[in-house]
Amino acid sequence: MIKGNSYPIRLPVEWYTKNPVGKHPDIPGVTGKKVVIIIDKKFSLIEKVLVKLFRAPKILERPLDDMNSLFWELIDGSRTFDEICNIMDNTFHERIAPVSERLEVSLTNFINLNLAVIVETNDYSS
Repeated sequence: MIKGNSYPIRLPVEWYTKNPVGKHPDIPGVTGKKVVIIIDKKFSLIEKVLVKLFRAPKILERPLDDMNSLFWELIDGSRTFDEICNIMDNTFHERIAPVSERLEVSLTNFINLNLAVIVETNDYSS
């Protein structure tokens, strides 16, 4: 269970926004655009040969839906998990209910993919 007073923070990975502006709060740094996270693939020696032979992509682009995109923009280390839950609930209402459980699942997925961490203080905010 994630503590409400902890600070989720995205790790320094390459990402960009695309597509038109969607539903989002009027907060500086929040665009409301869909986020695409770029993940470098790690290959073994044999896989490297196959990648070169078949000209496979060396990166993975992971597009997020509108709710996870907003969540991604909000986890910059400056807001607590509870604050983010309130923003997301006020933005998406019933669509994201129950908000804390859904965001906890999303955050756990980001953590498992080494895209985010949770810290107890906001000393790392951007």
